[in-house]
Amino acid sequence: MSSHIIYLAWGRAQRPHANLIQTLHTVEALTKLGARVRLYLPPVPRGFDLGRFLSDMGIRTTIDLCPAPSLHRRWRGWPFALLHRRELQTAGLVYTRVPELSLMLARLGIGHWLEVHDTATLQARAQLSALLAALARGTLRGLVAISAAGREALIRAGAVPEQVHVLPSGVDLEAFAAVPALNLDQLRMPRALYVGRISRDRGLPLFESLAAAGVALTLVGPRDHDPGNLHPNLELRPAVAHAQVPGVLTQGALALMPYQADLRHAATISPIKLFEALAAGRLVIASDLAPIREIIRDGVNGLLVPPEEPLAWLAAIRRVQADPAAALAIAEAGRQTAMRYGWDSRARHLLQLTGGGAVDTASAA
Repeated sequence: MSSHIIYLAWGRAQRPHANLIQTLHTVEALTKLGARVRLYLPPVPRGFDLGRFLSDMGIRTTIDLCPAPSLHRRWRGWPFALLHRRELQTAGLVYTRVPELSLMLARLGIGHWLEVHDTATLQARAQLSALLAALARGTLRGLVAISAAGREALIRAGAVPEQVHVLPSGVDLEAFAAVPALNLDQLRMPRALYVGRISRDRGLPLFESLAAAGVALTLVGPRDHDPGNLHPNLELRPAVAHAQVPGVLTQGALALMPYQADLRHAATISPIKLFEALAAGRLVIASDLAPIREIIRDGVNGLLVPPEEPLAWLAAIRRVQADPAAALAIAEAGRQTAMRYGWDSRARHLLQLTGGGAVDTASAA
């Protein structure tokens, strides 16, 4: 029997990135709503502990996860599609965020939806015109952008507005509910945190400047680049399992999101780490970029700063120290903002916009 929803992903369980975290939590939330979902992933190594992997990713509900050897990236999805063609054709919804798989499905005439995270790369790889042609034919049933800025980019490229929808990333609200709120003492002498990939286009030079100016900083995550100078104020920690992020965020007061404008997908992002920092009640200081402004209102539920100006970031931190009571109110407003972005809300909206299936309302309740 085919699954009612088939979700096709290329994220590798043995090397999980944010895209796979988002996929897993979306599938879990769909499952909790009562939808029948099967998630296909590329193959995993022999002996790989999927149960441990899902626990590390913060997945607490049993999901139908199927690593498929035929979905290995080197084959671009073709063996999988041929082996599972009937299942794909009879599913209530086929959904993916992988453009290559979308193009393959379109060539086979299999109706599906594509979630788009990075419009610039689609254009650079000359994939967007073919996707828009599939959209016009109706084989590609619709596009889901993760930000309004991403939707506008797709429309400027030629997509019909009615066929492009917005579905931001989300957060596991239950996992962050136990994170204690900030207090005034934490904001008078705040430690700043960054949790994510450490690289120059994600603000490493800025972190070095802030540390040199006396800001206590902890960076947690895999490193693409190393600091030029190891300053005593700059603490580097290795990546942690996603399920441990709530605990990490208890160890600081400020969550820095210094996305640089030259980051490949900066114009269309919807970062999971932004929603997680908000849900943890940390005061978010983020780059003033169009997709970030969709979530953060400067001085209301976070602080927005020009991404490339270290003095402006330092001034924002000094502003927190000068008026910790106001900063505390901003952090609390951020926590309230996060309540609108639970994974369950994302899953519900996905079902509504795609018409993706009969949901067991008793299970969802």
